[in-house]
Amino acid sequence: MFLGSNVRVADGLFPGDFQDRLIETVSWMPMHFLNRWERFKSHELDMHWYYPIAFAEEPFTEDVEPKLLALDESLQAITECWSRVKESLGYPVRLYECMLSANTFGTEGRVHQDIAEEDARANHVTVLVYCNREWNLAWAGETVFFDDQNEITSAVMPKPGRIVVADGDPPHVGRSVSRTCPTDRRVLVFKLWRLEAAA
Repeated sequence: MFLGSNVRVADGLFPGDFQDRLIETVSWMPMHFLNRWERFKSHELDMHWYYPIAFAEEPFTEDVEPKLLALDESLQAITECWSRVKESLGYPVRLYECMLSANTFGTEGRVHQDIAEEDARANHVTVLVYCNREWNLAWAGETVFFDDQNEITSAVMPKPGRIVVADGDPPHVGRSVSRTCPTDRRVLVFKLWRLEAAA
């Protein structure tokens, strides 16, 4: 695996029975087709599938963990996933957004950063949890991270149950799946701030 210093990968954090339950939960969630051009002014074909799970009316500031903890019983696997991820980080955080994203063949990802303000990126953390039952090398769909010279620093395959933690909001993109992929590539995304530890 090709990983830079600001990207970490964890396999096996979830027991098999929980991983199956999480993937089953997100597999039936309805997805919305979003054209991001209106919000991000990227390009007219910047589209993807997503489902907002917990988000703030005031982006980046509100703690949305209470909303996540209040999810319907049918979505409790997502709540438990967050609890396991949060515990594994080993430092205090504030969650400001949780969403499910999906790529199908033909929906190209867009190289982006989650935070527009460069000065705020140092304490930003993005966590990806890949939520497919299986993944074949031929299906593509890698997550690729870049440095400020536009060179690839990390490339991660969307292995089921795999967790990616990216510190400092590096430019990144979820690449499109291949024509031979029979499914969508589903990723549970947690966006959060790393907080200073209490003295």
